[in-house]
Amino acid sequence: MTSGNNKRVFLPAFAAIAAVLIAAAAHAPSAGGVAELTIASSGGGSNPALSVATTGTIGPVIGTAVPHPEPELRLINVIETFRRGEVDSAMNEAQELLEANPNFRLAHLVYGDLLASRAGVPMSFQSTDMPSASVGLLMAEAKQRWKHYRTSKRPDRVPEALVQMSGSQKNALVVDLAESRLFVFENKNGEPELLGDYYVSGGKNGAHKQRQGDRKTPVGVYFVIDRLPGDDLPDKYGPVAFPVDYPNEWDVRHGRTGGGIWLHGVSSSTYSRPPLDSDGCVALSNAELELVAPLLQEGSTPVLIADGLSWVSTDRVAQRRADITSSIEQWRTDWESGEVDTYLGHYSGEFHGRGMNKKAWDAYKSNVTRNKRFIRVGLDDISVFAHPFEDDMMVVSFRQQYESDRFSSSAKKRQYWRLEDDGRWRIISEENVAL
Repeated sequence: MTSGNNKRVFLPAFAAIAAVLIAAAAHAPSAGGVAELTIASSGGGSNPALSVATTGTIGPVIGTAVPHPEPELRLINVIETFRRGEVDSAMNEAQELLEANPNFRLAHLVYGDLLASRAGVPMSFQSTDMPSASVGLLMAEAKQRWKHYRTSKRPDRVPEALVQMSGSQKNALVVDLAESRLFVFENKNGEPELLGDYYVSGGKNGAHKQRQGDRKTPVGVYFVIDRLPGDDLPDKYGPVAFPVDYPNEWDVRHGRTGGGIWLHGVSSSTYSRPPLDSDGCVALSNAELELVAPLLQEGSTPVLIADGLSWVSTDRVAQRRADITSSIEQWRTDWESGEVDTYLGHYSGEFHGRGMNKKAWDAYKSNVTRNKRFIRVGLDDISVFAHPFEDDMMVVSFRQQYESDRFSSSAKKRQYWRLEDDGRWRIISEENVAL
């Protein structure tokens, strides 16, 4: 937001953001609802001010279908109480919230505006104790939390990228940088079940990391590779940190550089950070990180990072799963058949893997397959995730057991499959990965 520019945000009847933004806005409204919110510059200064027009009726802003983090939920409820005109009750709820979370800066700002409202002073989302830049960052955090509550009811829908967790993957993390949100899913008999979601911060310069030091968060399919205890880390990383495998095979292919992308906490002096505030990592509150940490498995837990999620029906995901797993099984059986040309037909003309392009790969595979009396290929622990940015691309990981009359091996592989113009899925990348 810049001085001199006005933005108008219209709130639908069940808008959960009534919460934070009303508290930042005007005198205590009546029991009527919020119809319109105007965000504007305040008196020509750099601090944003808000005004609220109240009319009609708004229903409950909190949906019970999806679990939400308690401090955030309590903050939203404070403002819902305030919206009903119960200022004293809202003050008491805010005091209790701050006693439990004394470093929740956004809650402090809301509480200050509640005090102002009770004293008859118009709310402007300003604070004499904070510089304008800090207030602007808190405004950004409030808006992201609001956006989530507006759209958090997604019954019978899952992220399109979450196609199939393997049997060994007990949980999966899905990050939506556009919404500043981390979603935690449990592998429930092969189907993803949402356990909860949490506000997170991403890179200062947004998404789509390209190079070392650009302070952007990568977008793609990643996996937790380590667990770093907080005692061995600076305070700003919180109680524990989980590095992911950026840059992965696809990043390297596209010349992306850098590293040290972690899921971590925040400094003990604060509850949360603004939406765009890390050097490229994904950061969430320490209390919430401690809830998520026991669910993560080094070398296994997928972390899908998107810059905007597509939520689709479970039927749609099931169909995509059937399509790609059918192609994987056909690739496996064609390899076992010894029909080299048929087997190599599963590889794209744009293939690159293990240091070879398609021509070199064809020559290599033709040579090692020739004159074998039998080939047996077993695949297990298969996971499939749609790439969050690349169109019609699946990231497939599995354990492979290979046996022939001349050789046997066991390896973990990762393949990138792309749907090509003729309607066939083909492999565009294949690499061995650490077990």
